[in-house]
Amino acid sequence: DGLTALPLPARLSICIMVVGTHGDINPFLGLADRLKQLGHRVRVATHAQHRRLVLTRNHDFYPLAGDARKLSQWMVQTGGTVLGEASPTNLRHIPEKTQMTQDIIRSTWPACTAPSPDDVEQRPFEADAIIANPPVFGHIHVAEALGVPLHIMFPQPWYYGTRAYPHPCIGWGYHRDASDANFHSYSGFEGVVWSSMEQMMNGWRRKTLDVPVVHFGMGASTLIPDAGVSFSAMWSPAFVPKPEDWPQQVRV
Repeated sequence: DGLTALPLPARLSICIMVVGTHGDINPFLGLADRLKQLGHRVRVATHAQHRRLVLTRNHDFYPLAGDARKLSQWMVQTGGTVLGEASPTNLRHIPEKTQMTQDIIRSTWPACTAPSPDDVEQRPFEADAIIANPPVFGHIHVAEALGVPLHIMFPQPWYYGTRAYPHPCIGWGYHRDASDANFHSYSGFEGVVWSSMEQMMNGWRRKTLDVPVVHFGMGASTLIPDAGVSFSAMWSPAFVPKPEDWPQQVRV
C-alpha cells in the first residue's frame, strides 16, 4: 500500500498511554504483551485504578492523572457528544472535567520521561516510541518534544476526516449520506477542543516541553493528519470497511 517498513532497533522503550476504562485498556495490554515478547521494554501509563491490572501482566506502570470512573460516568451523561456537553444538566461539570483533562495532559510528559514510582531501582526511562488513544490529548505534543514516532489507536474514527460518516462526538448519527460536512466535522471537533484548552496547552508546550506554541490559525485543529501520524482503527474491515478517502497511514 506504499508504506515502507523501517528496520527497528532490537530493543525500544515504548510508552503506551491509555485514558479510559478497563475495557479501553485491555486491548493495549495484549499489544504490550506482544511487544515485550519481541524484546522491547514496555511501559503502560494509565489511571491508578488500573495499576494492579498492568502490574499483573509484568509491565512497567506509570500513573496518568484522571479518574476512570468519573470519566466513564461523564461520558454516559453526555452521550459522548458536544451537544450533550452543552446541555444545562451537564454544564456544571465542565470546570471539573477541564481540570481533570489538564491534569491528564500534564502527566503525559513524566509518563514518557521519568522513572516509574513502582521501580525500587528508579531506572531511567525515556520513550523511543509512543502508542496512545485519543483521550490522552498530550500524545503528539510529547512525541514532538522527544522527537519520537507516535501511533494512535482507537475503536472509533478520529482525527482523519472522511465523507463517509461524521466524527462520533458531533452527535449527528451515522444514517447521514456521504458529505463534505462529515469530512469537516473531524477538524471542527478538534478545533472546539483546542479552543477550550489553547492557553493551558501553549503554556505547557512552552514551559515544560520547550516547543513552540501552536495557535488555532496555525493548524491546531489538524495537527495529527498534518503530521501524518499513523492511526489504527480498532474494528474489522468486514464490519466497517476503510473509507476510500482515508490516507495510507490509517489502517482498519
